[in-house]
Order: sequence, then structure tokens, then C-alpha cells
Amino acid sequence: MKDINAFWHAAAEKGIINSGSTEETMEILSAADEELKDAIDDENRTLQKKIKNGLIRPEYISTAYIEENWGDGEPVKRPVVDLVQQGGGMYGIALLGYTYIMEKIGIRFYSHGGTSAGAINASFLAAINSDVYEQKSPFDNSRFATKSEVLTHIIANTDFSKFMGKTGIIGRLQRMLFKNFKSLALKLIVFGFILGFLVIIYSAFGFLYKISHGLSGFELRYFDFIIGTINVIALVIILYILFVKVLGVRFGINSGNEFYEWVDNLLALMHIHTTDDLYERMSESEIEPHREGDKPRLVLISSNLTHNRIAKFPERAGDYWEDFGNIKPAAYLRATMSLPFIFKTFIPSVAHYKVPHPADSVKLKARFVDGGMLSNFPIREFHTSNPKPRFPTFGVLLSDIGLNRDEEYEPEADGLPEITLMEYVSSFFKTFRNFYDYEFIFNSKEIRDRVVTVNTKNFNWLDFWMDEPTQKKLFLVGVRAAIRQIDKFNWSAYETVREQMVYQHKYMKK
Repeated sequence: MKDINAFWHAAAEKGIINSGSTEETMEILSAADEELKDAIDDENRTLQKKIKNGLIRPEYISTAYIEENWGDGEPVKRPVVDLVQQGGGMYGIALLGYTYIMEKIGIRFYSHGGTSAGAINASFLAAINSDVYEQKSPFDNSRFATKSEVLTHIIANTDFSKFMGKTGIIGRLQRMLFKNFKSLALKLIVFGFILGFLVIIYSAFGFLYKISHGLSGFELRYFDFIIGTINVIALVIILYILFVKVLGVRFGINSGNEFYEWVDNLLALMHIHTTDDLYERMSESEIEPHREGDKPRLVLISSNLTHNRIAKFPERAGDYWEDFGNIKPAAYLRATMSLPFIFKTFIPSVAHYKVPHPADSVKLKARFVDGGMLSNFPIREFHTSNPKPRFPTFGVLLSDIGLNRDEEYEPEADGLPEITLMEYVSSFFKTFRNFYDYEFIFNSKEIRDRVVTVNTKNFNWLDFWMDEPTQKKLFLVGVRAAIRQIDKFNWSAYETVREQMVYQHKYMKK
């Protein structure tokens, strides 16, 4: 990406993003910069000694680094981390706030992992050429640019509602339900629908009584039971038929084609057309000190319903396509973001090759849905047992429940927050869905110290019609999470913990 402004202009010209001004993006980034400045000035934090002249001191992050040429001076060393980002629909905007702060203070990302929204941000960060860091920021000429601000401008000028391609009555109903997913009004509407259904049934019983002409109590109760049962069965059958009709053979309201084209066109402007192109781009920046076998990874999680297992793209793309190096990376993102019933299931096809030809084929047919069904936070993919790693893996969770009580979460008087019955039921599904990832995270304090939670309590992850002020607020909660991450992490302390863990492991074996 030789010219950031030229890239945005080309994207707008092709209709990939809106041709808006940079003012909104500048407002978002300025607010983030102010948050960072205030945090550095806060004497109760550790940031004053960790950040000098706006840049992190590498010894607080890692011993590995990437060299960058900033202007005409000597190459500058930038500390590296691996980054894993959790999925969560529109919560993904908060991930950009997190990565913007990390990049702004000089941290660079080597390998990437993620699911759904986390996978989208991870893939674009991996796809953008690192020469962005050598260009002046379009928003602040006093510093160099970051990949995250390029993506922030894209997000600020993207109409996410276009991904919800269903039109007509179903489209309008979908908008009402998703946009008000967390609202009390929606709950009242659902309650009113159920109540109305019951009123209709019992009204029918009342009508029967009027025309019964002396039916006995036993006979009336008998007819009540028969008619009530028939009504319930009829309603279930009608709803089933309606759902089948609306969802179609791929069981989704929206096709997902609009999202696929958006990703594919953006990546094409970044000169990423195939999986091989993406791997080549990722390998352009080498870490130092270099070790044989050093190779950046990209792990995007999807759920394979056909064979009941996790799919890891692009590493296991060869399980599904013959010539997987020629597959468009947009296919992996389409697989990982396929929210069940909201988007149609993703099925690998020859159409996902850059230039399909007779030799191309699909090895294994499968149906894919959102990776969050099985693993929404694949940090275990990057964990190493090496007692002396050269750099850490940071993780970003998107949740309304923090991993630690110091993460902007106020406990209730008895230490437990009040919840409703619906929230209680919802917690069952969350437990089943997250146990695979959370079991690994909570297995060690060393892992928890490398993970930070973005507080998404006041936001709706299904609001694809989210307005600009709300997007800004969501971006800023990601900014605050990044600040907490830098504030609590210390590389030397991390090294000590790792050495202690190895010693304890050897002692226990004896």
C-alpha cells in the first residue's frame, strides 16, 4: 500500500466503501489519542515509565523485534507479539480500538488468530503491507501511520446493514429484532405475541361455550383440550414451514454474498488475491533475532457441521480444496462469520479459486458456520511450552463479564451481579460454547495476565445498523482495554513466571 489516500479513493470509486470525508475517523482517533494521553499522565498507572515520547520501551514487551525504517534515520526496533482476537459481530469495532493503541505506541503483530469478527480484523492486519508504518498518518502528520487507522477509516465508511441482504417483510422484521436485540421493548413484543396467542385460543374456547347449547362441563373440558392441542400443533407446524421457507436449503436468512464480495474486493486492492499472496505478505517482516523455522501464522476458526469438528483456516484449507494456495482468503472469512440462521451456511466450491480451471476441485464437502460455536478465542493455538519464549501472545476477549475484577467491572454487594431468568438461561449456552477456550485461559494465571477483556455490556453485537456515535464509544472501550493490557503486562515478570512454571513442572515429575 504505497499511498493510503489513493487506496481509500480506489475503494470508494469501486463502491466498496462510502466516499466520506476523514473527519469522522479523525474524531474517533483523536478521542483515542486523548484517552492514551490521560492514561500516561495518570500517576496511578505504570505507563509513564513504560512509554517514552509516545512509544513503548521494547524491554517491557518482548526480546524479539522487527526493524522499521522511519524516515532517513537508523532502523528502529519495534517489539512484537502474537495477537488473538475473539469474535462477536459488531463488537469487532472495539478490536480496532485495541489494535490502534498497540500499533500507535510501537507494538507490532507477528502471528494472528481469531474467530468471526476477530478473524476479520486479524486477516486485514495480516494483509496490509507493513510499508504503511513508513508513511505519515493521513490524520496526524506529526507521526507515522498504523494499519488500524487504515481499517478504522474503512469501517467508518462501510454500511454494515448491506451485509443483511434480505429484503421485504423478513428484512424489516430482521432489522427490528436484531437492532433491538437487547432492548426491553423487544422482550415486551415477544411476550405480547405469546399472550395474544393464548388469548386467541381461549377466546375460541369461549366461542365454543356460547354455541354449545348445554354441553356438560366434562364435554366442554374435552373439547377445550382437543381444540387447544390442535391449535398448538398447528402453530408449531406453521412456524416450522415459515422458518424452512425463509431460511432455505442453507438455513440462513441472508446469503452472505455481500460480505464475501466486500472482503474479496478490499483484499484485491491490497494485492492479496490468493492464500499464497497472503502468506507471502505476512512473511515480508522478519523478526530478530532470527531463528530457523520462524514463520508467522494465521489461524481463523470455523465450525464444520458435516464432520463435527473445528476447521482452522488457512492451515487446514487443504482438507477441503485441492489447490488451496490458489483459494481466495475471503472464503475463510465467509466460513468463520456464518452466524447460524442469520447467514447461510458456507460450502466450499470451485468458485472460491482465484482463476478456476478444470484441474481445480473440492476435496471434502462440508457445511461451515460461525467458528464461535466451537472455539471463539483460539489462544491455545499459539501457546508454546518453551520456558523462554521471545515474545508473548496477547489476547482480546469481547464480553460483558471480565476475567479480572480490576477491569472496570463493579461487583454487587454480595460479589455477584443480579441477573434475570433469560440471562440465567443464556448463561447455560455461553458456558457450553466457551468452555473449550475458557478452560485453557483459566488454567494458568500466566495466561490470564496476557488476556484482556473489552467491556461490551452496553452494546448490541447484532446491531448492523449501529450509528456513528455508538461506533465511536465501542472503539473507545477497545482503546481502554489496550491501555489496561500495557499497564498490567511486564516482560521481565512474565519471563520469571514462565521459568517458575518449568521448575514446578520438573519438581512435580520427580
